[in-house]
Amino acid sequence: MFNSLKTRGVQLSVQALRSRSLATAPASISSSIPTPTPTPTATASSTASSIPKPDLRPLKLNSNGSRDLYAIFKLHNMPYMVTRGDKVYLPFRLKGARVGDSLLLNYVTTLGSPEYTCKIDEGIPTDLYKLKASVVEITREPYYEVYRKKQRCRRLKTFPVEPYQTVLMINELKLT
Repeated sequence: MFNSLKTRGVQLSVQALRSRSLATAPASISSSIPTPTPTPTATASSTASSIPKPDLRPLKLNSNGSRDLYAIFKLHNMPYMVTRGDKVYLPFRLKGARVGDSLLLNYVTTLGSPEYTCKIDEGIPTDLYKLKASVVEITREPYYEVYRKKQRCRRLKTFPVEPYQTVLMINELKLT
């Protein structure tokens, strides 16, 4: 079974079976709740035709079998430039991620090689590339203290700070 957590820029795929208890309503209560009728939406084919896909053939020929390929993805609006085998140190704890989880990074703004670059600010369509990472470790930064002092007050307040870090390893970067 796959559990998934989707946020802007990352899709978390957990392959291990983890039991997460979900509270469900009794059958008598759930049958009395009216179900909303589905509203018609635009089909995928009509929306896909409005967004032109970039031609990545020169990039495929130039990337030397994905060895010279790099990508810039955004996570919480911060850009990270990666190639296959890189480690990415995130300055926060990724919610819902555990060590060993596989991540599918789906908000890539730039794909490139030394001679060719494709950049789209809104994000490159996910069917053109595959960028996978795994969570290597979740650790904390070294302990330090922050001192705060209010105006016209002699007292110093000290706050202990030890923020989290999430380390990702880029396993796969390829063009499809």
